[in-house]
Amino acid sequence: MARKSAPGYTGLTMRALCIQPPFVQLNAPYPAIWYLDAWFRKEGLPSAAEDHSIAVTRALYGREGLRRVFAGARLALKGKKPPEGEAALRLRAYFEQEERYIALADGLLGYLSGGDPSFAYRLAVGAGLPLGMRAEAVLGEEGAIAAEDAPALATAILNDLTDFIGYALDEGFGAVRYAERLASGARDYGEVAKAAADSWVHNQFYRPLLKERYERLKDELDADLAAGGDGQALMCVTAPFPGCLAGALLAAEEAKAALGGRVTTLLGGGYVSTELRFLTAPELFDRFDYLCYDAGYAALASVLALLRTADRGEGRRGLTRVRYRDEGGAVIAAGFPADETSCPGFSAPASEEEAEREALATVHPDYAGADFSAYLRIVDSPNPMHRLWNDTPWLKYRLAYGCYWKRCAFCDTELDYIKRYLPCDLDALMAAADAASARTGLYGLHFTDEAMPIKLVRQFALRNRERSRPFSFWGNARFDRSWTEEACAMAAEGGLIAVSGGIEIATGKGLEIVDKGFNLSDLIRSLVHFKRAGILTHAYLIYGFPGQSDQDIADSAEMVRALLSEGLVDSAFWHKFVLTRHSRLYARWERGEVPALEPIVPPSRFAVNDLRFKGEEYYERWTAPLDAALAAWADRGELELPLATFLPKGLARPKLDARTILANAGIR
Repeated sequence: MARKSAPGYTGLTMRALCIQPPFVQLNAPYPAIWYLDAWFRKEGLPSAAEDHSIAVTRALYGREGLRRVFAGARLALKGKKPPEGEAALRLRAYFEQEERYIALADGLLGYLSGGDPSFAYRLAVGAGLPLGMRAEAVLGEEGAIAAEDAPALATAILNDLTDFIGYALDEGFGAVRYAERLASGARDYGEVAKAAADSWVHNQFYRPLLKERYERLKDELDADLAAGGDGQALMCVTAPFPGCLAGALLAAEEAKAALGGRVTTLLGGGYVSTELRFLTAPELFDRFDYLCYDAGYAALASVLALLRTADRGEGRRGLTRVRYRDEGGAVIAAGFPADETSCPGFSAPASEEEAEREALATVHPDYAGADFSAYLRIVDSPNPMHRLWNDTPWLKYRLAYGCYWKRCAFCDTELDYIKRYLPCDLDALMAAADAASARTGLYGLHFTDEAMPIKLVRQFALRNRERSRPFSFWGNARFDRSWTEEACAMAAEGGLIAVSGGIEIATGKGLEIVDKGFNLSDLIRSLVHFKRAGILTHAYLIYGFPGQSDQDIADSAEMVRALLSEGLVDSAFWHKFVLTRHSRLYARWERGEVPALEPIVPPSRFAVNDLRFKGEEYYERWTAPLDAALAAWADRGELELPLATFLPKGLARPKLDARTILANAGIR
């Protein structure tokens, strides 16, 4: 019997396969493919979502995987110049401890996955463990730790192995993202394609996984065809980060090799929507039939509609937010909003835009098919706020698509995922979260919003308080006036445990030049309200914004030290400002409103997002001192050390009187 066609796609009976390629975070499923999977199933198409990132990670670090790693390393190092000094000693130590690493492998993965709590005591003893530089640092001079510190040691052992693989076998390898720097800075598609083809990890572990998966998919399609269906597949690969691109290329390459014309391959995600916004290089379409931009639903709906009508000879009309290569070899951009006409070939949006708005509000993943027991609880920092990102298997959702403020000068406000604000339907969200919790036993939610809207947080918290089993939740927030003492208290009672948010520059002038939408007093009051409610806070910080003075950087750092000292901020991270092609600042420069800014826009037919600008190298002198100061203050609690402790001669010292500012805000 033929499979029932999808609603709205009469005559179409293909399968959807949503793939997350290596490598992304290890503690929980990255949500993109699970949103797509939920949408496909809602549309009536058979769908599966698969996280190949965690699958490859577990294969690589397991017992048999490590045997292949050490064997491969011996072979690879024969052709390399032998290291000298400390590097030679470290490398020899890995090989001398090979059997210890292999014997520990499966137990280590099981423990980091939440199984076998007794393994913590094995790690705590320390005796007989393989010790690389990172593991030695955790054990310290005593050579043993408390059992509650075992996750940190397990993580360190895994990181030692990552260092070994990166040195001996695969220079681009990282346990979270592969070839991140290469892909994010690539102006030539050939560079990334070569990195994918040459990757030892991908060739040894990911290609075999793909070949086996596509054999099974081929059998499924044959069965569909025998039952009167299309026997076709739609393969959707998401690349949220540049480091996912190498794996994405292999996923599509192997799909085309195994299935030929029976599979339509699509690539989407944050990397595509950001870095490949102006792509004109046709080579990527040797592997992918379409690039899908922004939220993805409109693009997918238009491709499905095209596939339905393809046998009618109607051509590629009605495509929305996609790029493809036409019969003449030219790259065509179709169905983008009218305000993006700077790209040749863009046309008016298709009718799928309205359906996409509904999907953004109502479609939320239930994580059907996700195996949360496979994910690893990585502990790379003792800071309780930092640990939220990595050592808990969260269910990931969003309260709203886009940002309700969307005015920060440094932010990619010209992109759809920032500038188009659409709140979610809370009934649909909570129903999906209920289904996921019932399936997984997890009740912790990470909202991945650009900034959680206070109105929706209030509504969610009120509903959550009435549940027999409430959720715990956290996410990004703007430290603006809407977070009153009452709002924070109510949110905390309703399950909010932590927020991360941008301070950027912690001075009055700094907040003004980046257009944060709140002043220093507003910021401090909001942080006080979070603290009084018991909610943890993490601050994103930047330096080197065009026109920012040395004195302002020093004063911002001093204010950060004061906020940490008062417990108003629990953790923080400095970023050197990066000018992006899609930022509000760049858009203002294009309009002639920032004549002092001189961006350097390289010619590229492939990826272009991060831009250099004249004079930015001046701020590099601040990188090491700010990192050292923050490590002392936030990680080691050495808050009595002034910024001057870390500054070389010639850099400005703080003049800002943080104590008076805090007192005026009612803190002291």
